[in-house]
Amino acid sequence: MSRLDPERQGKVNTIISEIEEFMLEFPPQYETDKESMLGYFSSLICQLDTDIAIEVMEHFGKAGKHQAMAIKVNYGY
Repeated sequence: MSRLDPERQGKVNTIISEIEEFMLEFPPQYETDKESMLGYFSSLICQLDTDIAIEVMEHFGKAGKHQAMAIKVNYGY
């Protein structure tokens, strides 16, 4: 369950969709590639909103959950 207001949840959904589209166009070959790619995206999104970055990353399975945890640790959640 999201803890974000509807406007921010809409942003999360849009970002997830864009990342999924990017990953379809440039698919990562290995799980480590996926985690690295998600790390790049999460660092960009964190510059704008860490809560949105966490929600987005949690959508992307194991690699995304690792990124979400890294965000929480790095930003003191």
